[in-house]
Amino acid sequence: MEPEMLQVQQYLNVHPILDKKVSVKEKYVALITYFVNEQKSKDLWCKQALKLYCDRIVGDDFEIKKENTKDLSLFEQFKFFRYRYFLLTDCLFIACFDNKNKGQKILESLIAFYGERYRKKMECVYEAFYSTNDQLFMKIFPELKDVYSIIWNNRLFIDSPMKKIMITANMSAGKSTLINALAGKKVNKTQNDTCTAKLHYLYNKAGEDNYSCEYDHDLELDASLDILMTDNDENDSADIAVGTSFRSVSEIDKHICFIDTPGVNSSMDKTHREMSNEAIKSVNCDILLYLFNGENIGSDDDIRHLKFVKQNYEGRIIFLVNRLDHYKKDVDSISDTLTKVVDDLKKMGFSDPVVYPISAYAGYLGKMALYGEALSEDEEDDLEFVKRKLARDDFSYEKYYPVTVNANCKDKELGELLLHSGIVSLEKIIY
Repeated sequence: MEPEMLQVQQYLNVHPILDKKVSVKEKYVALITYFVNEQKSKDLWCKQALKLYCDRIVGDDFEIKKENTKDLSLFEQFKFFRYRYFLLTDCLFIACFDNKNKGQKILESLIAFYGERYRKKMECVYEAFYSTNDQLFMKIFPELKDVYSIIWNNRLFIDSPMKKIMITANMSAGKSTLINALAGKKVNKTQNDTCTAKLHYLYNKAGEDNYSCEYDHDLELDASLDILMTDNDENDSADIAVGTSFRSVSEIDKHICFIDTPGVNSSMDKTHREMSNEAIKSVNCDILLYLFNGENIGSDDDIRHLKFVKQNYEGRIIFLVNRLDHYKKDVDSISDTLTKVVDDLKKMGFSDPVVYPISAYAGYLGKMALYGEALSEDEEDDLEFVKRKLARDDFSYEKYYPVTVNANCKDKELGELLLHSGIVSLEKIIY
């Protein structure tokens, strides 16, 4: 399946059929199913998008009886004339979002169903679906404005240049937490305890639809936390891909892909290191984020990996030092640690290395709380701790970044935490 489809924002949340009674919604999705199945598509997106429609419009695990979608005459009394243009749009979105020629067949099927007198308007909807803007269309079909704003934004977003950002680190540096902090939600599993090495591709969606999707042998367009956190044993490829809308104190509308590599010092399997090294050598990316564990600076594992990076990667690198908020006042010095890291990197041959502090955990907790995501009791306690700790001047990481950011949000305290964590400063630099 093409990764672009993981970046598509669903528009189901603004669909007018959601307000109708269950019996009407059941007939509507049955009609969609008829026209989609008529295409006899074996496409994985088509299958799962149709399932998502059934689950979201009618209810989870709703199944349409096959005999109810074979004979079009059964739908004659439920033609949904009021929603005929939504029906065409839904069928195109599910069965042929990126295939206009295939969409022509659906168009003709629906014209045959509703009658030739609707051809001109149906064709107008069809053409608008495969465009990126049409002001005349909006005037003719104002009821479709919310849906087509999302569809057009999807096309513009997917066609825009994508920035690829690879993240590498040793085990226990906090790489997965950093990725979850950047996403603003828990979507990335830790690879410390996994037996197989995978590259995780995390794509930003065109907009927030409250769905995270995952392609891990199977495609899930509404992946639960359990699915996101569990590898599919049937996936014999080297990749797992996830699509979700990234969250921060302000909207993130950039076309971004984070590439998460396995920890390079896994004691369980040397293929973790081999896969990470191969990715660093061969995968084209715009930025490499190298994450240090601030409590274990200068380890043999880091030195070994840094030498490999120096010899095999020639692009832009940002070095991040995590977990400095575990430091004790008047015992440890963040400034001294950052200076030492810069000096050590220069000795290894890195020219003018860029090094910033980061609290990935504080960034993660702050965004989870800001967006009302559930935190465990321990995480609630940790949130209060990092609020106090990072409010201190020594632990306000934004001052170490060469950018000025505005972290104003609906919760001033959480906005300050995210600012102090360094996560919003990092976002401004890498986006």
